[in-house]
Amino acid sequence: MSGQISNIKRQLSSITSTKKLTNAMELVATAKLQKQRRKMESNNNYAYNYHKVLMSAVSSCEIDLSSNRYFIKPKQDKPLYIIVTSNSGLCGSYNMDLLKYVTKTVNKEDKVVAVGNYGIKWLNNNKFNVIREYDRMDDLNPHDINYLITDILESYDREDITSIKIIYTQYINTLTFKPTTMNLLPIEIDTEGYDSQIQLEPDGQTVIRRLVLLYISSQVFDVILQAQASEQASRRAAMDSANRNADGLIDQLRLKYNQARQAAITQEMNEISAATVTENERS
Repeated sequence: MSGQISNIKRQLSSITSTKKLTNAMELVATAKLQKQRRKMESNNNYAYNYHKVLMSAVSSCEIDLSSNRYFIKPKQDKPLYIIVTSNSGLCGSYNMDLLKYVTKTVNKEDKVVAVGNYGIKWLNNNKFNVIREYDRMDDLNPHDINYLITDILESYDREDITSIKIIYTQYINTLTFKPTTMNLLPIEIDTEGYDSQIQLEPDGQTVIRRLVLLYISSQVFDVILQAQASEQASRRAAMDSANRNADGLIDQLRLKYNQARQAAITQEMNEISAATVTENERS
């Protein structure tokens, strides 16, 4: 009986220590989520307004964009996928939900750029055609994004690829986020409702080319910020679930502990009573 009580005490101590860790991780994830949401919401406005500027410039442009590869749809699609996962685990089903979506969306012969350590390992282990790996996800800034997309755009200009798609986890709210595909290139032209009276200097072709590069950078940065916000939201939810599970286990073990103690006390009282009866009978 004493061995059972000692074992329950060890389990209680272990689960209590683990709960302290998961509770701390939940607090850290909550703080990071708030930070990422602020960055994401600020950049959302920037990306949206940049899209408006590009469409306004396209609407004002007198040059023919039907031969511009950044805008025309290819006759034969040779896609490249940028797949965004996390650098670390303990974020619930965040990565696996995305990678299940990848298996349904991406062919193994399609070219892939893997962003995030988790995706790099999984995609290589599952024999996807990973042509570039990028694991510098912390404290990401637009300069890092430009570094990421430079080689990709060179391949696009050489016609090694004809479209670029990003698979990431779209942030909807703190409890809802889902794997999504964003078509980055070619850019879909939708100029309805945009200002067509803008004067472009030095010329439309130069302005459009420059705007397209900055537009691509802003969209990729926006997508990765959403993915990072989704990661922290998923990690916070996972740690909150772990805390609730720990509370349930602690309650069960405390009940078992009290029952075992009561049984041990009852057994000792029975032994004392039996010893007293035996002593009286001898007397």
